Amino acid sequence: MSKFGEKAYNLGMCKLRHTTASDAKLLSVTLSKIDPWKTLGSTPNEFEQGFQSQTSSTNTYTVMFEGKPVGIISVRFPWLLGPYLGFLGVIPDAQGKGIGKTLLNWLDETARAHSSRNIFICVSEFNHDAQAFYKACGYKKVANLEGLILDEYDEFLMRKRLY
Repeated sequence: MSKFGEKAYNLGMCKLRHTTASDAKLLSVTLSKIDPWKTLGSTPNEFEQGFQSQTSSTNTYTVMFEGKPVGIISVRFPWLLGPYLGFLGVIPDAQGKGIGKTLLNWLDETARAHSSRNIFICVSEFNHDAQAFYKACGYKKVANLEGLILDEYDEFLMRKRLY
């Protein structure tokens, strides 16, 4: 089991639980309609299937805020001496409340508790708000992945070095 593999976490302001089929169905529609996923052509069906994935190295959680599912976070571990944040999405109504920062703090604390050296994420070149958010949380661009998802857009690999 992954070091990020508990079935649930209580993060104070929000809680995480392994994503259920009903969570995946509900959140896939809303998240596929916002950027960067809208621009990248992600579909609710793709999200619904992906959000239900739990493996020995990847755990996907529904983010619960005020008793309601408001987002998804998926973490792959291990990946280059630490976790890889494969997905982080919060529905528009719940954005700007500190949920994303809380999730990144949890990721950081859990990675440090397991002696990880790095945390990695990938962000679309056109997603300037996400780039600024991750930069403010200590992440730095380390690679440009040309046309990774779509030919017309690059993805940036960002890294937070922990030690």
